Amino acid sequence: MQSEQILSSPTREQLRIWRTFFETAFSLIQIFDAELQEQAGVPLRWYDVLVHLEEAPERRMRMNELAEAIVSSKSGLTRVIDRMEEEGLVRRERPDGDRRVIEVVLTPEGDEKLQAARRLHRHGIQQYFAKHLDAKDFAALERALPKVRDVVRPLRAEQTG
Repeated sequence: MQSEQILSSPTREQLRIWRTFFETAFSLIQIFDAELQEQAGVPLRWYDVLVHLEEAPERRMRMNELAEAIVSSKSGLTRVIDRMEEEGLVRRERPDGDRRVIEVVLTPEGDEKLQAARRLHRHGIQQYFAKHLDAKDFAALERALPKVRDVVRPLRAEQTG
């Protein structure tokens, strides 16, 4: 039993890299969230919703599809949409064919807010991420990160569903 635990333990190097990745990811999330809220009036979670709606056909998504698509937690999404609707950024609609379904629709005000936030977000990507990496770094990340994402994304969906 103890040898099993030792075999499954990460190496010192793996732990060091994990900690660096974890700290970096959380720091970037906190920085982006604070900057978006302060300068664009949009929390990062709202930005995530607005981007997915913008990319969706007819700029609308079923609530359950939106919950699966967003990067942030599905927990509390209804309250997030409530607040965004109060601000006029989205609206809820029920399609004619199925009154049980709720679709979230991006409003013109939401699109305007998204465009302002996007400029800030892209500046942050350059400032805090891209300018510190070279082509080899990007190639390594492009090879490595999808391997982990493809394993953890479905597990995350199961746990938050």
